[in-house]
Amino acid sequence: MGWKRYFNTHEFIIGIATVALSVLTGIVNPAFFSSANLFDILRNATIFGILSMGVLIVMISGGIDVSFPAIAALSTYSTVKILIAIHYQGSVLLVYFIAALFGLILGLINAFFISWLKVPTLIVTLATSSMFYGFNLFFVGSLNLYNLPGKMIPFSKLTLFTVHDPEGGSVGLHPCVLIMIVVAVAVWGLLKFTVIGRGIYAMGGNREVAERTGFNLRAIEYFIYSFTGVLAAIAGVTQAVFARHSSPAALMGSELDVIAAVVLGGASITGGRGTVIGALLGVFFITIMKTSLIMMGIPAEWQKVFVGIALVIGTVLPTLRTHRLHHIDLELVETE
Repeated sequence: MGWKRYFNTHEFIIGIATVALSVLTGIVNPAFFSSANLFDILRNATIFGILSMGVLIVMISGGIDVSFPAIAALSTYSTVKILIAIHYQGSVLLVYFIAALFGLILGLINAFFISWLKVPTLIVTLATSSMFYGFNLFFVGSLNLYNLPGKMIPFSKLTLFTVHDPEGGSVGLHPCVLIMIVVAVAVWGLLKFTVIGRGIYAMGGNREVAERTGFNLRAIEYFIYSFTGVLAAIAGVTQAVFARHSSPAALMGSELDVIAAVVLGGASITGGRGTVIGALLGVFFITIMKTSLIMMGIPAEWQKVFVGIALVIGTVLPTLRTHRLHHIDLELVETE
């Protein structure tokens, strides 16, 4: 019975779908399994993987956040511009730290409107997304910055290890993959072993019951949105490292991809359900799907169409399964 329950989980289904898609793409285009392409998939999944961890805890709590790309862009671009102005030449760690502080502050702005003013999360984050993006363009800057400060350019060239690619040359795996792993492990530990994690699930399951149980929902909301802001800033700096420049519009428009990945991984739109493993599997599925479309010769314009279809499927299937299980339970009751 335990194995049957596991086979019906989102994690198992999306894992099988990811493997099947990879095999199909590899048959159509064997270059899919080249070292260069596999490392490229890991590289692309790293940024979305970091972002998905913030989106995951927001969705488990019953909220929706669409402001994280704007937070990433504003935090990273502001940090880079400040450090360029002071001719900073030091470690990339300071870049991450300052950007994370910006992300924390912007996340707290979201938390204030959501927690104190009781405005719906989607409305708040839509508004702050526009506000942050507009502020970035009109008050910080609108041009790409290619003279990255400190050791950002040397850091972008680092590799954990290098392998020979049969297609030619050699390719390396960037150490930023470790950031995604550390973030994922931290979020997993947070959700599984801490009071805040239990409160996040309880809030998404039933807010009134969670409050009566004794959880400080206001403190939890402040933590959720400030933590999501920090993760967005970390993803923004990582994207700038990969691209070797900072753009005021970096990651804008990635909301659908990340939310679709988290939903496909089993997180509920209404809250109370979701796992780190599921979210990461969803990220890899979306990343591999977009890569597969390109390698199969399908125009890139169709990417959003397929991501939208995946989001619809990820939303509809749990509802159908819930209705089916409810129908089975009713039949069992009637037979008794």
